[in-house]
Amino acid sequence: MQRLTLEVEARRGLGKSAVRKLRRVGRVPGVLYGRGIEPVPIAVDVRSLEAVLQRAAEANVLLDVVIRDDGQVRTELAMLQDVQREVLNRRVLHVDLHRVSLTEKVYARLPVRLRGEARGVREGGILELLRHEVEVSGLPTDLPDHLEVDVSHLAVGQSLHVRDLRVPPGVTVLTPPDETLVTVLAPGVAAEEAGPAEEAPAQPEVVGKGKAAEEEEE
Repeated sequence: MQRLTLEVEARRGLGKSAVRKLRRVGRVPGVLYGRGIEPVPIAVDVRSLEAVLQRAAEANVLLDVVIRDDGQVRTELAMLQDVQREVLNRRVLHVDLHRVSLTEKVYARLPVRLRGEARGVREGGILELLRHEVEVSGLPTDLPDHLEVDVSHLAVGQSLHVRDLRVPPGVTVLTPPDETLVTVLAPGVAAEEAGPAEEAPAQPEVVGKGKAAEEEEE
């Protein structure tokens, strides 16, 4: 698992007005919580946060959160818990960070990567990835960036399941082992299963708005 540094500031002002002021000057409100310790409201530079989110889009990351608070500086270890964005312009509205310990297991979602070219695809079939990530638990230092599954031997009509993933020692997969990860469909079957495109929502909405953000904006 990658380990990155994120500098933040403890913030005093709460509520809608304070949040709007932060966003106007290019800062994102957030909260650091977990492990039975008092939550810390934080503010982080949007460019620094976006750089971390870009790395986190490809793999889980550990964060050394450097907190500046009235001239005092301390560092806490955390992972990204929740990110709220506007639907239309994808602007970050709020970020939740969860404290972790290197000696305590954490829960995470790891992306699934396919290795090789399926034999069924060379025969004219269509490869369909049904599950892009799986839920796991393990020590932060044991969690890999992703989990791999070899699809090179898959023929048309065959599938691989969660139990077929290559899992390193110390990592426990929590997703049910019988769930299908990837399958190779015959071209005709793939066309029949393709449904009509979903209509876009009529009104803009906030995606993934967490409890912390909701309480803060009341």
